[in-house]
Amino acid sequence: MSAIQQYLDLFASQRTVIEDGSCSTMNAERQAAFDNLQQHGLPTQKVERYKYTDLEKALTPNYGLNLKRIPLSVDPYKAYRCSLPKMNADVAYVVNDTVVPATLSFHENAEFIKPYYNRLATQQRDAVSELNTMLAQDGILIHIPAGKKLERPLQIVNISAATIDFMSNRRVLIVVEEGAEGTILFCDESPTEQRSLTTQVVEIFAGKNSKLHLYALEETADTHTHLSNMYIEQQERSEVTFNGMTLHNGITRNMMDVHLVGRHAAINAYGAVIANAQEHVDNNILIDHNAEECTSDLLYKYVLDDKSVGAFAGKVLVQAGAQKTASQETNSNLCVSPDARAYAQPMLEIYADDVKCNHGSTVGKLDENALFYMRQRGIPEPEARLLLQHAFINDVLQHVTLEPLQERLSHLVELRFRGELRHCDGCKMQNFCN
Repeated sequence: MSAIQQYLDLFASQRTVIEDGSCSTMNAERQAAFDNLQQHGLPTQKVERYKYTDLEKALTPNYGLNLKRIPLSVDPYKAYRCSLPKMNADVAYVVNDTVVPATLSFHENAEFIKPYYNRLATQQRDAVSELNTMLAQDGILIHIPAGKKLERPLQIVNISAATIDFMSNRRVLIVVEEGAEGTILFCDESPTEQRSLTTQVVEIFAGKNSKLHLYALEETADTHTHLSNMYIEQQERSEVTFNGMTLHNGITRNMMDVHLVGRHAAINAYGAVIANAQEHVDNNILIDHNAEECTSDLLYKYVLDDKSVGAFAGKVLVQAGAQKTASQETNSNLCVSPDARAYAQPMLEIYADDVKCNHGSTVGKLDENALFYMRQRGIPEPEARLLLQHAFINDVLQHVTLEPLQERLSHLVELRFRGELRHCDGCKMQNFCN
């Protein structure tokens, strides 16, 4: 039996249970997702966008799902603590696929999400998105009304925790209306060593003159597989800034599709990856310039040790009518072990003639001359290596404009390079599997 067939069979046999635990808006999209998966199956690694991640292998284990929506046995507000200094954020939780507080859930916002839900995800009919659409039973809504600004950052803590091998299917909808602003931080955690899989679909609608700062921090176990698809649609003069950091994981594949549909829209996407052991991190990004005078800036950096694998594929597509586009794409990879593997694929596809677009990629080792220079001045080699690696990643950290978060991330990066980080030392989790 193929990996996808077990999920098709599960849906066919448990459809009533799945739909009873969900809202009508989500249920209306399931059949089309099922039909598409049944017809096309999973993409193989011969498909360009999945060249570096084996979906069949990732989805083969027999994971359990909470289809009957068994309530949480603990209050996450009591079981989880984040001591990020000076952050002063509002906090919400998604424990496996249960949203706390429920006021942010799709269940309680079924009518509002109807015009938005699955609208962007269906443009590509990607297999991960279809699987998520077929099985997901709830999601979290973040809505910033027109002209409003979130007074404080919103921190969404995604926790994967179970006593069995477990699969959760998360859905996120972010609607930033005209002239609205907000800062959102996603923290992905898995406090247990149990094997787990998360599929996640994020749809973001950025209205005219809106501003959104989105941060994503992953610190999951090496037994965790994270498959995430993010879709962004930006209107005129909207600005979205994304900062993603993977500090610890098992298998991670992040796909981001950005559609700039209004003039003067701007997308900034920055990412940092630190991987060792046999960790696998794959970032696949498409920036689609559909309007004139839009800008995009991509910067992704990887530090890879041991037998880890890092992959980056970034495509900037400039449509025929998107004159005066300005785009910069940079991917740099540092392999500190001879067994580490970095795959880089920056791409430009341009159909307009009045543009300024650049792209570049590098794969290399630590600068031996710089290392020698530092050792000659009395800095021990391990410390010199740490400093050089931290300086390499610091280019990405400098784009984190939330100062308390930048300080915390810099601290976590240092701990990670010292081999002392397993979870954020400011985060405390307990009793999630009782």
